[in-house]
Amino acid sequence: MLVAAKHMSMWDTMALYLALDAPATVLKRELLYIPFYGWFLWKATAIAIDRSAGASALRKMSNAAQSVLREGRPILIFPEGTRKKPGAVPDYKPGVAGLYSMLGVECVPVALNSGVYWTGFRKRPGTIVLEFLGPIPPGMKRPAFMAELEARIETATSRLLVP
Repeated sequence: MLVAAKHMSMWDTMALYLALDAPATVLKRELLYIPFYGWFLWKATAIAIDRSAGASALRKMSNAAQSVLREGRPILIFPEGTRKKPGAVPDYKPGVAGLYSMLGVECVPVALNSGVYWTGFRKRPGTIVLEFLGPIPPGMKRPAFMAELEARIETATSRLLVP
């Protein structure tokens, strides 16, 4: 399956890796060059993409993702491509829709509120909630899929941000 999660803090990358069964995370290639963290990502079979490569990046991402699915592992993607502060205007990138349509698998949206309690190295008291939403079945057209994904994640995230 494809798991598309809101991304607010470093907590998300660690918690989702532990919550899912050995996911392959789609990420920008530059993260692999960070000492220790990048080495872990490499070992965890991350799907690294070159954002400047255009359509060829999507093809490479799709090929790597198909290989991961054959292993029975989920694929984790952060559809906005970067961390967002709580309440920030969403900016969903087309890569998630491309991957969804090329793979032909369901997509499980994930909402969370980690950005309220964990920003950079600063942590505040409170409870982080990670919520797996109902799956979006395969086969939706790109515009409908993007609208559905964003609506589900943003609606649930807004609810989780209210104390």
